[in-house]
Amino acid sequence: MRLLPILTGLALAACHPPAARSEGAPPPAHGPVNPDAGVTTYKCADGSSIVAGYPDHETAVVTYKGHAYTLKLAPSADGARYTGYGLQWWTRGPRATITALKPGEEAATARGVDCTAQPQSTKPTKISLRPSSP
Repeated sequence: MRLLPILTGLALAACHPPAARSEGAPPPAHGPVNPDAGVTTYKCADGSSIVAGYPDHETAVVTYKGHAYTLKLAPSADGARYTGYGLQWWTRGPRATITALKPGEEAATARGVDCTAQPQSTKPTKISLRPSSP
């Protein structure tokens, strides 16, 4: 009999609408907290690898020669071209080119290094929690 008042109170509380948001509070998030950044690994003609992530349409985060560079979208007639930190990263489908910008250049005039996107692995990574045997 003691549980009846508690259960009735819980049932009534569930019927009330949620409290209004306080002034200045941010609106509730819509969509995933950590969206897929579109991370792609590219193999380049010079034997190097580049990992590029695209957290939004305006940005490419390119890991090149051990450093991560945040590049911003730049005008292009074809594909998506990103520049910053003296680099130009230009993608066209699965192909891309990394080029050093000369001082004062907004668009690279040098040839650059051609790269090709590698297929993404769909095989899940197996993690072992047991220590390995000697």
